[in-house]
Amino acid sequence: LPDHWSSGMMVRTDTAEDGFTALGSIYLVRRSAMQLVRLWRWKEAEGAAGAFESLRAADGPLVPQPGLPPRHCRHERFPRHLYGSTWSRKGYLLTRWQLGGGGGAVLDLVNVHNFHDESNLAALAAGASTYASCRQQALSLVTAALLGLRGGGAAGGGAAPAPASAAFLFGDFNFRLDLAHAVSLLCGAEGLQRARAVAAADATPLRLETSGGSGEGGDGYLLLGPKQFELSQPSLLARKLTELRGSDRELAAFSASAECALPLEELPLAFPPSYAYREGKGDGTPPDEAGWCDLLASKRCPAWCDRVLMDRTGGALVAASAVTAEYGHEPQPRVLTDHNQVYLAFSVESR
Repeated sequence: LPDHWSSGMMVRTDTAEDGFTALGSIYLVRRSAMQLVRLWRWKEAEGAAGAFESLRAADGPLVPQPGLPPRHCRHERFPRHLYGSTWSRKGYLLTRWQLGGGGGAVLDLVNVHNFHDESNLAALAAGASTYASCRQQALSLVTAALLGLRGGGAAGGGAAPAPASAAFLFGDFNFRLDLAHAVSLLCGAEGLQRARAVAAADATPLRLETSGGSGEGGDGYLLLGPKQFELSQPSLLARKLTELRGSDRELAAFSASAECALPLEELPLAFPPSYAYREGKGDGTPPDEAGWCDLLASKRCPAWCDRVLMDRTGGALVAASAVTAEYGHEPQPRVLTDHNQVYLAFSVESR
């Protein structure tokens, strides 16, 4: 892309390093607008001050091999204790930008990869999902870190540019549907009761009759196991898509929790689940409105894992966009990865 300045891939390459997350970010800026964009340089030594610098003064690509120095980004792995003893590559990568030159909008852009569900049956257990609880704790760490970095001093890297900074968090949050609610929608209360009676470690798939199979005889079924979620009639998901969105509760639960340091919001979810699709499916033509159901993998319940979230200041910035903000996804004509891309597009007035 010769018309764009590129940050290069911001990523750790030393996999033996304790802080490795497998997270990577690439930022592109049109060369014609480079004079309007500045990147925050975090302080590198005690007593040094952080500051915004012109992209013309920044290294390109910014990240030398193999490490990821803290000069232009903050890269953190979530503590091991949040997800038990299993080693995890989950974490976040933060950069700070200013648009429109001095006095312009300040954006904290945070690439997040949160914890996944290990077992469908364990997620079905009565009470709050332990996986969702882990994700909530991890997201609390991210938002608390954002507030700390805005405060200046040792954590903030010198004089903070912020209280008016806007935060945008994006990536694979691994938000999952409230699986008990989703199974109840698809298989009724009796089906949920049967599923919860199965031991979480039982590897034998449980066959549950589905409800609401109008147009297909109503005799469909769901095969449910620790790592299996397979519908005989996938189109049932499209017919119940609105109700399934009601099972997407993790963001609201986080923002209402006592641990929430920074409430987050997003534009309405008006697109199908971004996860989980089966590699190799699809004939190369874009799927129609309900065709996404036929591209799903059979391992997990579909979910809106991939999101673009913002704090209230970010929400106000999006609301002030001169063009209508668009929150959508890019369906895959032929599935290359189990996640669909999700994007948020809006304009920011330059000063």
